[in-house]
Amino acid sequence: MAEIKNHSKSKNHNIILLYIILFFSCTSLIIINYITITILSTSRAYINGESHYSKGQNKASRHLITYLYTENDKSWKSFNEELSVPLGDQLARIALTHNLDDSIAKKGFRAGRNKEGDLDDLIWVFKNFNTVPFLKRAIYEWKNADKLVNQLHEMGVEVHEKIKSGTLDEKTKHELSSKINSLCEKLGVAADKFSNIVGDGTREIKGILIVINIFFILIIISCASIYYVITLKKIIASEKDISSKKEQLHDIIKDLEKTKIELSTEIIQHKKLIGTISHDIKSPLKYLVMTNKYIYEESKNYNDVKFKKNTKSVYSSTLQLYNFIDSLLTYSKIFFEGKSSENLDYYLKELVQTKCNLFHDIAEASNNVLVNEIDKNVKTKINKDILSVILHNILDNAIKHTERGVVKVYSHVKNKKLYLVVEDSGKGFKEEDLIYYNQLSNEQSDEKLILRNNGMGLHMVVELIQILNGDLKFYSEGGKGSKIEIITDLN
Repeated sequence: MAEIKNHSKSKNHNIILLYIILFFSCTSLIIINYITITILSTSRAYINGESHYSKGQNKASRHLITYLYTENDKSWKSFNEELSVPLGDQLARIALTHNLDDSIAKKGFRAGRNKEGDLDDLIWVFKNFNTVPFLKRAIYEWKNADKLVNQLHEMGVEVHEKIKSGTLDEKTKHELSSKINSLCEKLGVAADKFSNIVGDGTREIKGILIVINIFFILIIISCASIYYVITLKKIIASEKDISSKKEQLHDIIKDLEKTKIELSTEIIQHKKLIGTISHDIKSPLKYLVMTNKYIYEESKNYNDVKFKKNTKSVYSSTLQLYNFIDSLLTYSKIFFEGKSSENLDYYLKELVQTKCNLFHDIAEASNNVLVNEIDKNVKTKINKDILSVILHNILDNAIKHTERGVVKVYSHVKNKKLYLVVEDSGKGFKEEDLIYYNQLSNEQSDEKLILRNNGMGLHMVVELIQILNGDLKFYSEGGKGSKIEIITDLN
Protein backbone atom coordinates (compact mmCIF):
# COMPACT_ATOMS: atom_id res chain seq x y z
CA MET A 1 0.00 0.00 0.00
CA ALA A 2 2.89 2.34 0.89
CA GLU A 3 4.57 1.53 -2.44
CA ILE A 4 1.39 2.46 -4.34
CA LYS A 5 1.16 5.78 -2.47
CA ASN A 6 4.85 6.55 -3.16
CA HIS A 7 4.37 5.66 -6.83
CA SER A 8 1.31 7.95 -7.00
CA LYS A 9 3.25 10.80 -5.34
CA SER A 10 6.14 10.28 -7.81
CA LYS A 11 3.71 10.54 -10.75
CA ASN A 12 2.22 13.72 -9.32
CA HIS A 13 5.70 15.22 -8.89
CA ASN A 14 6.50 14.34 -12.54
CA ILE A 15 3.34 16.06 -13.74
CA ILE A 16 4.10 19.15 -11.64
CA LEU A 17 7.63 19.21 -13.09
CA LEU A 18 6.15 18.96 -16.60
CA TYR A 19 3.84 21.89 -15.86
CA ILE A 20 6.80 23.95 -14.60
CA ILE A 21 8.89 23.17 -17.70
CA LEU A 22 5.90 23.88 -19.95
CA PHE A 23 5.18 27.17 -18.19
CA PHE A 24 8.85 28.19 -18.30
CA SER A 25 9.13 27.27 -22.02
CA CYS A 26 5.99 29.17 -23.01
CA THR A 27 6.98 32.19 -20.93
CA SER A 28 10.53 32.18 -22.34
CA LEU A 29 9.19 31.82 -25.87
CA ILE A 30 6.86 34.79 -25.41
CA ILE A 31 9.59 36.97 -23.83
CA ILE A 32 12.24 36.04 -26.44
CA ASN A 33 9.80 36.63 -29.30
CA TYR A 34 8.80 39.98 -27.82
CA ILE A 35 12.44 41.07 -27.40
CA THR A 36 13.37 39.78 -30.86
CA ILE A 37 10.41 41.46 -32.55
CA THR A 38 11.28 44.71 -30.74
CA ILE A 39 14.92 44.45 -31.89
CA LEU A 40 13.87 43.68 -35.47
CA SER A 41 11.40 46.56 -35.44
CA THR A 42 14.08 48.87 -34.02
CA SER A 43 16.60 47.65 -36.60
CA ARG A 44 14.11 48.71 -39.25
CA ALA A 45 13.81 52.08 -37.49
CA TYR A 46 17.63 52.46 -37.44
CA ILE A 47 17.80 51.64 -41.17
CA ASN A 48 15.05 54.19 -41.84
CA GLY A 49 16.99 56.66 -39.67
CA GLU A 50 20.14 55.95 -41.68
CA SER A 51 18.15 56.67 -44.85
CA HIS A 52 17.15 60.09 -43.50
CA TYR A 53 20.76 60.54 -42.28
CA SER A 54 22.16 59.83 -45.79
CA LYS A 55 19.57 61.94 -47.57
CA GLY A 56 20.21 64.78 -45.17
CA GLN A 57 23.98 64.86 -45.68
CA ASN A 58 23.61 64.39 -49.49
CA LYS A 59 21.17 67.28 -49.79
CA ALA A 60 23.30 69.35 -47.44
CA SER A 61 26.34 68.68 -49.69
CA ARG A 62 24.44 69.72 -52.84
CA HIS A 63 23.12 72.88 -51.17
CA LEU A 64 26.65 73.71 -49.97
CA ILE A 65 28.11 73.33 -53.52
CA THR A 66 25.24 75.46 -54.88
CA TYR A 67 25.93 78.06 -52.19
CA LEU A 68 29.66 77.88 -53.06
CA TYR A 69 29.05 78.89 -56.67
CA THR A 70 25.91 81.06 -56.37
CA GLU A 71 26.51 82.62 -52.95
CA ASN A 72 22.71 82.49 -52.50
CA ASP A 73 21.67 82.76 -48.84
CA LYS A 74 18.71 80.47 -49.48
CA SER A 75 21.10 77.65 -50.35
CA TRP A 76 23.03 78.35 -47.14
CA LYS A 77 19.85 78.10 -45.15
CA SER A 78 18.87 74.83 -46.89
CA PHE A 79 22.37 73.47 -46.18
CA ASN A 80 21.93 74.05 -42.45
CA GLU A 81 18.41 72.57 -42.44
CA GLU A 82 19.47 69.37 -44.15
CA LEU A 83 22.67 69.03 -42.14
CA SER A 84 20.63 69.26 -38.91
CA VAL A 85 19.32 65.72 -39.67
CA PRO A 86 22.65 63.85 -39.26
CA LEU A 87 23.69 66.30 -36.53
CA GLY A 88 20.47 65.43 -34.62
CA ASP A 89 21.23 61.69 -34.87
CA GLN A 90 24.78 62.49 -33.69
CA LEU A 91 23.34 64.29 -30.64
CA ALA A 92 21.19 61.21 -29.84
CA ARG A 93 24.21 58.87 -30.14
CA ILE A 94 26.34 61.02 -27.86
CA ALA A 95 23.53 61.30 -25.26
CA LEU A 96 23.00 57.52 -25.23
CA THR A 97 26.73 56.74 -25.17
CA HIS A 98 27.26 59.00 -22.14
CA ASN A 99 24.01 57.96 -20.40
CA LEU A 100 22.52 61.46 -20.57
CA ASP A 101 18.82 62.12 -20.06
CA ASP A 102 16.52 60.33 -22.50
CA SER A 103 14.88 63.64 -23.40
CA ILE A 104 18.17 64.79 -25.04
CA ALA A 105 18.35 61.56 -27.07
CA LYS A 106 14.71 61.99 -28.13
CA LYS A 107 15.39 65.61 -29.17
CA GLY A 108 18.25 64.38 -31.35
CA PHE A 109 16.20 61.56 -32.92
CA ARG A 110 13.35 63.97 -33.68
CA ALA A 111 15.82 66.30 -35.42
CA GLY A 112 16.96 63.20 -37.37
CA ARG A 113 13.36 62.85 -38.64
CA ASN A 114 12.78 59.51 -36.89
CA LYS A 115 9.16 58.55 -36.16
CA GLU A 116 7.86 59.44 -32.71
CA GLY A 117 6.56 55.87 -32.11
CA ASP A 118 10.06 54.42 -32.62
CA LEU A 119 11.93 56.71 -30.19
CA ASP A 120 11.50 54.58 -27.03
CA ASP A 121 12.52 51.40 -28.88
CA LEU A 122 15.57 53.14 -30.42
CA ILE A 123 16.71 54.22 -26.95
CA TRP A 124 15.90 50.83 -25.30
CA VAL A 125 17.81 48.78 -27.90
CA PHE A 126 20.82 51.11 -27.84
CA LYS A 127 21.07 51.02 -24.03
CA ASN A 128 20.54 47.27 -23.59
CA PHE A 129 22.20 45.77 -26.68
CA ASN A 130 25.03 48.18 -27.59
CA THR A 131 27.55 45.45 -26.70
CA VAL A 132 26.01 42.94 -29.15
CA PRO A 133 28.67 42.48 -31.88
CA PHE A 134 26.65 43.59 -34.92
CA LEU A 135 25.16 46.60 -33.11
CA LYS A 136 28.54 47.53 -31.67
CA ARG A 137 30.03 47.58 -35.21
CA ALA A 138 27.07 49.60 -36.50
CA ILE A 139 27.54 52.21 -33.74
CA TYR A 140 31.25 52.38 -34.62
CA GLU A 141 30.41 53.12 -38.28
CA TRP A 142 27.80 55.65 -37.10
CA LYS A 143 30.53 57.40 -35.06
CA ASN A 144 32.87 57.51 -38.09
CA ALA A 145 30.06 58.95 -40.22
CA ASP A 146 29.46 61.63 -37.58
CA LYS A 147 33.12 62.67 -37.84
CA LEU A 148 32.69 63.17 -41.60
CA VAL A 149 29.44 65.09 -41.00
CA ASN A 150 31.34 67.35 -38.57
CA GLN A 151 33.98 67.93 -41.26
CA LEU A 152 31.23 68.82 -43.75
CA HIS A 153 29.77 71.23 -41.21
CA GLU A 154 33.22 72.84 -40.65
CA MET A 155 33.68 73.10 -44.42
CA GLY A 156 30.30 74.78 -44.72
CA VAL A 157 31.26 77.31 -42.05
CA GLU A 158 34.55 77.97 -43.91
CA VAL A 159 32.71 78.52 -47.20
CA HIS A 160 30.21 80.85 -45.52
CA GLU A 161 33.01 82.92 -43.92
CA LYS A 162 34.98 83.23 -47.16
CA ILE A 163 31.87 84.31 -49.09
CA LYS A 164 30.99 86.90 -46.45
CA SER A 165 34.59 88.19 -46.40
CA GLY A 166 34.84 88.21 -50.24
CA THR A 167 38.02 86.14 -50.27
CA LEU A 168 36.64 83.22 -52.27
CA ASP A 169 38.27 82.87 -55.70
CA GLU A 170 37.65 80.34 -58.48
CA LYS A 171 40.58 78.13 -57.58
CA THR A 172 39.41 77.85 -53.94
CA LYS A 173 35.91 77.06 -55.10
CA HIS A 174 37.16 74.11 -57.17
CA GLU A 175 39.25 72.82 -54.26
CA LEU A 176 36.38 73.11 -51.77
CA SER A 177 33.98 71.48 -54.24
CA SER A 178 36.35 68.53 -54.65
CA LYS A 179 36.65 68.15 -50.84
CA ILE A 180 32.84 68.23 -50.48
CA ASN A 181 32.41 65.51 -53.13
CA SER A 182 35.10 63.40 -51.43
CA LEU A 183 33.32 63.74 -48.09
CA CYS A 184 30.04 62.72 -49.73
CA GLU A 185 31.63 59.60 -51.13
CA LYS A 186 33.12 58.69 -47.72
CA LEU A 187 29.76 59.36 -46.02
CA GLY A 188 28.03 57.14 -48.60
CA VAL A 189 30.47 54.31 -47.87
CA ALA A 190 29.95 54.73 -44.08
CA ALA A 191 26.16 54.78 -44.54
CA ASP A 192 26.29 51.61 -46.67
CA LYS A 193 28.44 49.87 -44.04
CA PHE A 194 25.96 50.87 -41.30
CA SER A 195 22.96 49.61 -43.30
CA ASN A 196 24.72 46.36 -44.23
CA ILE A 197 25.80 45.67 -40.66
CA VAL A 198 22.29 46.31 -39.31
CA GLY A 199 20.74 44.26 -42.14
CA ASP A 200 23.12 41.32 -41.58
CA GLY A 201 22.48 41.52 -37.82
CA THR A 202 18.74 41.48 -38.42
CA ARG A 203 18.99 38.38 -40.58
CA GLU A 204 21.26 36.77 -37.98
CA ILE A 205 18.67 37.51 -35.26
CA LYS A 206 15.92 36.03 -37.42
CA GLY A 207 17.96 32.83 -37.82
CA ILE A 208 18.63 32.62 -34.08
CA LEU A 209 14.94 33.32 -33.41
CA ILE A 210 13.92 30.42 -35.67
CA VAL A 211 16.33 28.06 -33.85
CA ILE A 212 15.12 29.25 -30.41
CA ASN A 213 11.47 28.90 -31.48
CA ILE A 214 12.11 25.39 -32.78
CA PHE A 215 13.92 24.49 -29.53
CA PHE A 216 11.13 25.70 -27.23
CA ILE A 217 8.39 24.34 -29.49
CA LEU A 218 10.10 20.92 -29.31
CA ILE A 219 10.20 21.23 -25.50
CA ILE A 220 6.47 22.14 -25.44
CA ILE A 221 5.62 19.25 -27.80
CA SER A 222 7.75 16.88 -25.68
CA CYS A 223 6.05 18.00 -22.46
CA ALA A 224 2.62 17.65 -24.07
CA SER A 225 3.55 14.18 -25.39
CA ILE A 226 4.88 13.05 -22.00
CA TYR A 227 1.74 14.42 -20.31
CA TYR A 228 -0.40 12.59 -22.89
CA VAL A 229 1.48 9.34 -22.21
CA ILE A 230 1.10 9.76 -18.43
CA THR A 231 -2.61 10.57 -18.83
CA LEU A 232 -3.06 7.61 -21.18
CA LYS A 233 -1.37 5.33 -18.64
CA LYS A 234 -3.68 6.69 -15.95
CA ILE A 235 -6.72 6.07 -18.14
CA ILE A 236 -5.55 2.51 -18.89
CA ALA A 237 -4.87 1.94 -15.17
CA SER A 238 -8.31 3.38 -14.33
CA GLU A 239 -9.96 1.11 -16.91
CA LYS A 240 -8.17 -1.88 -15.40
CA ASP A 241 -9.23 -0.77 -11.93
CA ILE A 242 -12.83 -0.29 -13.13
CA SER A 243 -12.72 -3.71 -14.79
CA SER A 244 -11.40 -5.24 -11.55
CA LYS A 245 -14.08 -3.48 -9.49
CA LYS A 246 -16.67 -4.57 -12.05
CA GLU A 247 -15.66 -8.17 -11.52
CA GLN A 248 -15.78 -7.66 -7.75
CA LEU A 249 -19.22 -6.08 -8.09
CA HIS A 250 -20.35 -8.98 -10.24
CA ASP A 251 -19.18 -11.39 -7.52
CA ILE A 252 -20.97 -9.30 -4.87
CA ILE A 253 -24.17 -9.34 -6.95
CA LYS A 254 -23.87 -13.13 -7.23
CA ASP A 255 -23.42 -13.36 -3.45
CA LEU A 256 -26.40 -11.06 -2.92
CA GLU A 257 -28.55 -13.13 -5.26
CA LYS A 258 -27.49 -16.24 -3.35
CA THR A 259 -28.27 -14.49 -0.06
CA LYS A 260 -31.62 -13.39 -1.49
CA ILE A 261 -32.48 -16.98 -2.36
CA GLU A 262 -31.39 -18.10 1.11
CA LEU A 263 -33.46 -15.33 2.72
CA SER A 264 -36.45 -16.25 0.59
CA THR A 265 -36.07 -19.86 1.75
CA GLU A 266 -35.74 -18.67 5.34
CA ILE A 267 -38.85 -16.48 4.98
CA ILE A 268 -40.79 -19.46 3.64
CA GLN A 269 -39.60 -21.44 6.64
CA HIS A 270 -40.70 -18.60 8.92
CA LYS A 271 -44.11 -18.60 7.26
CA LYS A 272 -44.38 -22.33 7.79
CA LEU A 273 -43.25 -21.88 11.38
CA ILE A 274 -45.86 -19.18 11.97
CA GLY A 275 -48.48 -21.47 10.45
CA THR A 276 -47.32 -24.32 12.71
CA ILE A 277 -47.42 -22.05 15.77
CA SER A 278 -50.89 -20.87 14.81
CA HIS A 279 -52.12 -24.44 14.50
CA ASP A 280 -50.12 -26.17 17.27
CA ILE A 281 -50.30 -23.48 19.95
CA LYS A 282 -53.18 -21.15 19.26
CA SER A 283 -55.79 -23.84 18.58
CA PRO A 284 -55.15 -25.83 21.80
CA LEU A 285 -55.02 -22.59 23.79
CA LYS A 286 -58.36 -21.53 22.38
CA TYR A 287 -59.82 -24.88 23.35
CA LEU A 288 -58.26 -24.55 26.82
CA VAL A 289 -59.76 -21.08 27.26
CA MET A 290 -63.20 -22.36 26.29
CA THR A 291 -62.84 -25.29 28.72
CA ASN A 292 -61.70 -23.07 31.58
CA LYS A 293 -64.52 -20.67 30.85
CA TYR A 294 -67.00 -23.53 31.06
CA ILE A 295 -65.49 -24.72 34.37
CA TYR A 296 -65.57 -21.15 35.71
CA GLU A 297 -69.23 -20.75 34.69
CA GLU A 298 -70.10 -24.09 36.32
CA SER A 299 -68.27 -23.13 39.53
CA LYS A 300 -70.83 -20.38 40.07
CA ASN A 301 -73.36 -23.11 40.86
CA TYR A 302 -71.30 -24.22 43.87
CA ASN A 303 -70.94 -22.51 47.22
CA ASP A 304 -67.19 -23.16 47.42
CA VAL A 305 -65.66 -19.67 47.31
CA LYS A 306 -62.10 -20.92 47.02
CA PHE A 307 -63.03 -23.14 44.06
CA LYS A 308 -64.75 -20.23 42.33
CA LYS A 309 -61.69 -18.02 42.88
CA ASN A 310 -59.26 -20.63 41.53
CA THR A 311 -61.32 -21.42 38.43
CA LYS A 312 -61.72 -17.70 37.74
CA SER A 313 -57.95 -17.20 38.07
CA VAL A 314 -57.18 -20.15 35.76
CA TYR A 315 -59.67 -18.90 33.18
CA SER A 316 -58.25 -15.31 33.30
CA SER A 317 -54.67 -16.55 32.98
CA THR A 318 -55.38 -18.84 30.02
CA LEU A 319 -57.43 -16.11 28.32
CA GLN A 320 -54.60 -13.62 28.84
CA LEU A 321 -52.09 -16.14 27.46
CA TYR A 322 -54.29 -16.78 24.43
CA ASN A 323 -54.65 -13.05 23.75
CA PHE A 324 -50.91 -12.58 24.06
CA ILE A 325 -50.13 -15.42 21.62
CA ASP A 326 -52.76 -14.07 19.20
CA SER A 327 -51.21 -10.60 19.38
CA LEU A 328 -47.69 -11.97 18.93
CA LEU A 329 -48.71 -14.00 15.88
CA THR A 330 -50.36 -10.94 14.29
CA TYR A 331 -47.17 -8.96 14.98
CA SER A 332 -45.07 -11.73 13.38
CA LYS A 333 -47.26 -11.84 10.28
CA ILE A 334 -46.89 -8.08 9.82
CA PHE A 335 -43.09 -8.20 10.03
CA PHE A 336 -42.32 -11.55 8.41
CA GLU A 337 -45.09 -11.79 5.82
CA GLY A 338 -46.12 -8.17 5.38
CA LYS A 339 -49.74 -9.24 5.86
CA SER A 340 -52.17 -6.66 7.13
CA SER A 341 -55.68 -5.51 6.37
CA GLU A 342 -56.43 -3.21 3.47
CA ASN A 343 -56.80 0.46 4.29
CA LEU A 344 -60.60 0.59 4.20
CA ASP A 345 -62.85 2.92 6.20
CA TYR A 346 -64.06 1.53 9.53
CA TYR A 347 -65.52 2.91 12.74
CA LEU A 348 -62.91 3.35 15.43
CA LYS A 349 -65.41 2.74 18.25
CA GLU A 350 -66.20 -0.74 16.88
CA LEU A 351 -62.50 -1.74 16.87
CA VAL A 352 -62.04 -0.44 20.44
CA GLN A 353 -65.22 -2.23 21.58
CA THR A 354 -63.97 -5.51 20.10
CA LYS A 355 -60.84 -5.21 22.21
CA CYS A 356 -62.81 -4.20 25.28
CA ASN A 357 -65.00 -7.29 24.87
CA LEU A 358 -61.88 -9.41 24.53
CA PHE A 359 -60.47 -8.09 27.82
CA HIS A 360 -63.82 -7.93 29.63
CA ASP A 361 -63.40 -11.14 31.61
CA ILE A 362 -59.76 -10.36 32.48
CA ALA A 363 -60.71 -6.85 33.63
CA GLU A 364 -63.62 -8.25 35.64
CA ALA A 365 -61.28 -10.74 37.31
CA SER A 366 -59.26 -7.76 38.64
CA ASN A 367 -62.46 -5.86 39.52
CA ASN A 368 -61.68 -3.30 36.82
CA VAL A 369 -64.13 -1.40 34.65
CA LEU A 370 -63.43 -0.98 30.91
CA VAL A 371 -64.93 2.18 29.39
CA ASN A 372 -65.14 2.92 25.65
CA GLU A 373 -65.64 6.69 25.21
CA ILE A 374 -64.84 6.83 21.49
CA ASP A 375 -67.28 8.89 19.42
CA LYS A 376 -69.37 6.46 17.36
CA ASN A 377 -69.07 8.72 14.25
CA VAL A 378 -65.25 8.67 14.05
CA LYS A 379 -64.16 6.80 10.92
CA THR A 380 -60.55 6.10 9.89
CA LYS A 381 -58.39 4.30 7.34
CA ILE A 382 -55.54 3.57 9.75
CA ASN A 383 -54.23 0.03 9.16
CA LYS A 384 -56.69 -2.02 11.19
CA ASP A 385 -54.39 -4.98 11.98
CA ILE A 386 -51.56 -2.76 13.20
CA LEU A 387 -53.81 -0.49 15.27
CA SER A 388 -55.51 -3.60 16.70
CA VAL A 389 -52.18 -5.02 17.94
CA ILE A 390 -51.13 -1.63 19.34
CA LEU A 391 -54.43 -1.18 21.17
CA HIS A 392 -54.38 -4.80 22.38
CA ASN A 393 -50.94 -4.44 24.02
CA ILE A 394 -51.70 -1.06 25.60
CA LEU A 395 -55.01 -2.31 27.05
CA ASP A 396 -53.30 -5.48 28.28
CA ASN A 397 -50.60 -3.39 30.00
CA ALA A 398 -53.18 -1.04 31.56
CA ILE A 399 -55.38 -3.85 32.93
CA LYS A 400 -52.35 -5.77 34.18
CA HIS A 401 -51.19 -2.79 36.30
CA THR A 402 -54.66 -1.73 37.52
CA GLU A 403 -56.79 -3.32 40.25
CA ARG A 404 -60.25 -2.18 41.33
CA GLY A 405 -59.95 0.78 38.99
CA VAL A 406 -61.04 2.17 35.66
CA VAL A 407 -59.45 1.76 32.23
CA LYS A 408 -60.94 4.03 29.61
CA VAL A 409 -60.32 4.66 25.96
CA TYR A 410 -61.14 8.00 24.32
CA SER A 411 -60.00 10.10 21.36
CA HIS A 412 -60.11 13.46 19.63
CA VAL A 413 -59.16 14.74 16.17
CA LYS A 414 -57.03 17.83 15.55
CA ASN A 415 -55.54 19.03 12.23
CA LYS A 416 -56.38 15.68 10.57
CA LYS A 417 -54.45 13.88 13.32
CA LEU A 418 -56.05 11.20 15.49
CA TYR A 419 -55.19 11.30 19.20
CA LEU A 420 -56.22 7.90 20.66
CA VAL A 421 -55.73 7.69 24.46
CA VAL A 422 -55.75 4.72 26.85
CA GLU A 423 -55.90 5.95 30.43
CA ASP A 424 -55.95 3.90 33.64
CA SER A 425 -56.12 4.54 37.37
CA GLY A 426 -53.51 1.91 38.24
CA LYS A 427 -50.11 2.17 39.87
CA GLY A 428 -48.54 3.95 36.86
CA PHE A 429 -45.02 3.77 35.45
CA LYS A 430 -41.84 4.02 37.45
CA GLU A 431 -39.97 7.21 36.66
CA GLU A 432 -37.06 5.39 34.96
CA ASP A 433 -39.52 3.32 32.84
CA LEU A 434 -41.40 6.46 31.81
CA ILE A 435 -38.15 8.12 30.67
CA TYR A 436 -37.07 4.92 28.88
CA TYR A 437 -40.27 4.46 26.85
CA ASN A 438 -40.54 8.13 25.87
CA GLN A 439 -36.91 8.11 24.76
CA LEU A 440 -37.43 4.84 22.88
CA SER A 441 -40.43 6.33 21.09
CA ASN A 442 -38.57 9.53 20.18
CA GLU A 443 -35.47 7.74 18.89
CA GLN A 444 -37.54 5.18 16.95
CA SER A 445 -34.72 2.65 17.01
CA ASP A 446 -34.66 -0.05 14.34
CA GLU A 447 -33.61 -2.73 16.84
CA LYS A 448 -36.42 -5.23 17.31
CA LEU A 449 -37.84 -6.39 20.63
CA ILE A 450 -35.33 -5.02 23.14
CA LEU A 451 -36.68 -6.74 26.25
CA ARG A 452 -37.04 -4.88 29.52
CA ASN A 453 -38.60 -5.77 32.89
CA ASN A 454 -42.04 -4.74 31.62
CA GLY A 455 -41.91 -7.34 28.83
CA MET A 456 -42.03 -6.91 25.09
CA GLY A 457 -45.63 -5.74 24.59
CA LEU A 458 -44.80 -2.02 24.69
CA HIS A 459 -41.71 -2.61 22.55
CA MET A 460 -43.96 -4.12 19.88
CA VAL A 461 -46.18 -1.05 20.16
CA VAL A 462 -43.19 1.29 19.66
CA GLU A 463 -42.09 -0.64 16.56
CA LEU A 464 -45.57 -0.86 15.04
CA ILE A 465 -46.26 2.86 15.51
CA GLN A 466 -43.25 3.51 13.26
CA ILE A 467 -44.99 1.63 10.43
CA LEU A 468 -47.91 4.04 10.78
CA ASN A 469 -45.47 7.02 10.81
CA GLY A 470 -47.08 7.93 14.12
CA ASP A 471 -45.91 8.84 17.59
CA LEU A 472 -46.40 7.65 21.18
CA LYS A 473 -46.51 9.75 24.33
CA PHE A 474 -46.29 8.22 27.83
CA TYR A 475 -47.65 10.12 30.86
CA SER A 476 -47.72 8.94 34.47
CA GLU A 477 -47.64 10.03 38.08
CA GLY A 478 -46.55 7.56 40.71
CA GLY A 479 -49.60 5.85 42.24
CA LYS A 480 -52.04 7.96 40.18
CA GLY A 481 -52.33 5.89 37.04
CA SER A 482 -50.90 6.30 33.54
CA LYS A 483 -51.88 7.55 30.12
CA ILE A 484 -50.57 6.45 26.73
CA GLU A 485 -51.40 8.65 23.72
CA ILE A 486 -51.30 7.27 20.17
CA ILE A 487 -50.84 10.05 17.57
CA THR A 488 -51.16 9.28 13.85
CA ASP A 489 -52.82 10.51 10.66
CA LEU A 490 -56.57 9.97 10.66
CA ASN A 491 -56.55 8.63 7.07
